[in-house]
Amino acid sequence: MINIQENIILAPYTTFRIGGSARYFVEVENGEDLAEAIAFANEKNISFFILGGGSNVLVSDNGFNGLVIRINSQLFLPHNFSIGCGAGLSLAKVVRESMEREFSGLEWAIGIPGTIGGAIRGNAGAFGGEIAKAIKAVNFIDTEDLYEELGGKKAVKIQTFAKELCEFGYRTSIFKQNKNLIILSASFVFDKGSKLEVEKITQGIIEKRRSNYPQGVGSAGSFFINPVVSNLELIKKFEEDSGAKSRESKIPAGWLINEVDLRGKKMGGAMISEEHANFIVNTGSAKAEDVVMLASFVKQQVRDKLGVELREEVQYVGF
Repeated sequence: MINIQENIILAPYTTFRIGGSARYFVEVENGEDLAEAIAFANEKNISFFILGGGSNVLVSDNGFNGLVIRINSQLFLPHNFSIGCGAGLSLAKVVRESMEREFSGLEWAIGIPGTIGGAIRGNAGAFGGEIAKAIKAVNFIDTEDLYEELGGKKAVKIQTFAKELCEFGYRTSIFKQNKNLIILSASFVFDKGSKLEVEKITQGIIEKRRSNYPQGVGSAGSFFINPVVSNLELIKKFEEDSGAKSRESKIPAGWLINEVDLRGKKMGGAMISEEHANFIVNTGSAKAEDVVMLASFVKQQVRDKLGVELREEVQYVGF
């Protein structure tokens, strides 16, 4: 039996540390729990929201007038050069455990918060890597096709997509495009790596994060998706300034925001990070409204001054 709670404040469940209460809240461990929670939402005729580690989300100050389902499955099954993971398992644990086993493939993810489910849904990535590269298969349920008959009994229908069917793209997947598909677990495959080499790579990434990313403050991670830019002069300027090549005509959102001189810009308790301009941080008293207003201002400035449309990577909940 699942334990449905009422009026649970969501701010502590998010890395932004912002947000009001969920009308209903439940933690689930497996497919049966998840199906029961969805049935509850359907009976109440309310919407539901799937919450993982709480990164990449901004919850409204008014909360969420429905059911928040927190995926908490901690399945961890290493075998040879693969690991089976529950959707609620922290990405940090999988990175750490793969390193201990001298597996190579997730070094780029060191220091990224959140869960396996959320990372797969948004095809998380950094420093040229992305979660899709290590995925073998993803297990999920379809909320419009919850049950099947097995041995004359009703059972939760758990489906599997091989990597090729997951429609991974830049910060997206079939699970992000189709809200009815909810990730339960996944299997990863790795290359054999030298522990010394893996540690060398991850240490370099840790140092980059410490020097270039905000530490010790609430944030949702990278706020905007790096946009594809058609202005060749702007691409040339980025490459000259940064010494890096544009990948597929994309320019980092942080560089664009810095280009319009918004680093350190504040609205209420929300601020554009001094360390990295694509991070909006909670200085301690930020409201969701502050973040939304600041994000809107950033988009308007980048559009008007550089002709580039920014889109949020962060998901708004309860707005």
